[in-house]
Amino acid sequence: MHFDWIVFDSTGTLMHPEPDAAAVYHQFGSRHGLESTIEEIRQRLKQAMTRHFLGETINHATDDANEEQRWRRIVADTLPEIAAGEFESTFRELWESFARPSAWRLFDDVLPTVKRLKDGGYKIAIASNFDERLPPLVDALGLAPFVDEILISSRVGFSKPNIRFYHLAAKRLDATNTQRLLMIGDTYAGDVEAARQSGWQARHLVRYRDDAMIALTADL
Repeated sequence: MHFDWIVFDSTGTLMHPEPDAAAVYHQFGSRHGLESTIEEIRQRLKQAMTRHFLGETINHATDDANEEQRWRRIVADTLPEIAAGEFESTFRELWESFARPSAWRLFDDVLPTVKRLKDGGYKIAIASNFDERLPPLVDALGLAPFVDEILISSRVGFSKPNIRFYHLAAKRLDATNTQRLLMIGDTYAGDVEAARQSGWQARHLVRYRDDAMIALTADL
């Protein structure tokens, strides 16, 4: 085997919100008189996530409280129409809605891929910009039997694409040779560039078809 660990990103790689996040934000915003379209919300959300995950805050240490604050800022930027007096309750509802397994779906190729890799002797990990909500979701979605380690930014202490995320993650995986760690994810800056800069191997997953992960890992 070429690798000791196969490490997957979570959102956009293993799973996705259903309905998609923009539709959920639009639904919550509509309760407060929001007149923007779902596509407008989608663009706001994308810009907010880029700002708060790829901006200067990537240099700051993080934990569960900081990750929650990050998402509070993302919601505020995405739904600025919500009055101050109603914001906290709306944010809390959104936060809790994405903690429910019913809000998420695995991509169709995920379980066959991780089962094959696990049966082949690889150790499997998830490395994600997420928080305390992720481990229960991994369990509820049926991934837990195939996953040996879950590395979330709120516990690692930094978020991707900060290379300290990968340095600390490698320590948690007890990896003496980072070239034997393979990161697979859908975000090039966070899952590929940063991983390679940290001495890991990495592959970019582009979900252009239902079996994209199967094709990407066919040689493993």
